[in-house]
Amino acid sequence: MKHIIKKAVFVLFIVVFVFSNKTNAQETNNKFTLTGEIKGLSGNLYYNNPDREYTREFRADSIIVVDGKFQLSDSISKLALLRVYPSFRDKNNKVFKIPKGGVGYFPVKCAYLMFYAFPGGNITVSGEATDFVNAYPSGDKYNNSLAAANKITYPNYNKMGNLAVQNTYETDSLKIKENELEAEKIFKTNTEALIAHIKANPKSLAAAWYLNDMLVRSHIENEQAEALFNNLSTELSKYADYKDVAARIEGTKATKEGFPVPAIKTTATLDGKEFDIKSLRGKYVLIDFWGIWCGPCVAEMPEVKIFQEKHKDKLVVLGINSGDTKEKVQNFINEKGYDWQQILSSKKSNSDNFVNRFNVQGFPTKLIINRRGNIVKRFVGGGEEAFQLLEELLNK
Repeated sequence: MKHIIKKAVFVLFIVVFVFSNKTNAQETNNKFTLTGEIKGLSGNLYYNNPDREYTREFRADSIIVVDGKFQLSDSISKLALLRVYPSFRDKNNKVFKIPKGGVGYFPVKCAYLMFYAFPGGNITVSGEATDFVNAYPSGDKYNNSLAAANKITYPNYNKMGNLAVQNTYETDSLKIKENELEAEKIFKTNTEALIAHIKANPKSLAAAWYLNDMLVRSHIENEQAEALFNNLSTELSKYADYKDVAARIEGTKATKEGFPVPAIKTTATLDGKEFDIKSLRGKYVLIDFWGIWCGPCVAEMPEVKIFQEKHKDKLVVLGINSGDTKEKVQNFINEKGYDWQQILSSKKSNSDNFVNRFNVQGFPTKLIINRRGNIVKRFVGGGEEAFQLLEELLNK
């Protein structure tokens, strides 16, 4: 009996040892390093690894900085664009665009260091921190292309951010208008330069990322975005940045008014049961893209509830949440008594990334679908016009 036990323990040891070695080897293969010097940088840096789950208590990983120099060694499962930022609490950092009064800040990309991390990557960063992070990555084709694009945009973002801050201190209305016009001029120049860069660099992964970013922010017309996308090399098609912009381009074409609503067949529901939008044919549908983090979205939901209850025989509401966990959504709707169907948009799934598939460019976004399953109209921002049109349609 003792012999059998010893043999079982020995076998278990071998299994654990092999598994441990395999795991360690995998982690080693997934390692990347980031080495850099950003002159004038104050305090440590922080970032989020897409392979890790973060909590309220543990919101980010840190990078120790000594005299502007730093080195990071971490693992990552696949190529991803990471954003590294200085401490918001360090008053010596001037990269954040903080308005008068010191509450909040104007979000600008140039307050961050951006780089592509990937298994085996060895990335080098150099530059300085003045009133923006004038520092860029290098060492491989991904980061070299990102640096080339950021060197175009970062100085312009910085100028626009500084003008926005300046206007919070300005009292002269003419000067405020002058600053606004100057910012618009810089924005136009930046957009034109970025479009030219994307067109001239069809094999650049950063070009695909920036094209998607411009689409998300409505900084480019859909037709022009489609032309730029068609010019991108299909060599990029295996990367997430390319897939994201591809989904959005398709979304711009598939969600035009009068077109059939794109297929929504998914188990990304709160109860895990399959939902198919085709089951709603014969009724009007209000699709509401929202998030708990979105103040205007939450503010309008009582009005959505009124319509849902008032027209329950003619109208079905479909909520599509982005940015919140299943548990958080469930707790929120239970507390508020919002009992209509909810599904979750996921950045990790192409088929369930409804934000991309519907080219949602702002929150809240609402779509009205008629009884035949065709898109009547899309509304971005406040839903007052959507509610007015719904009232007209449902009372016919």
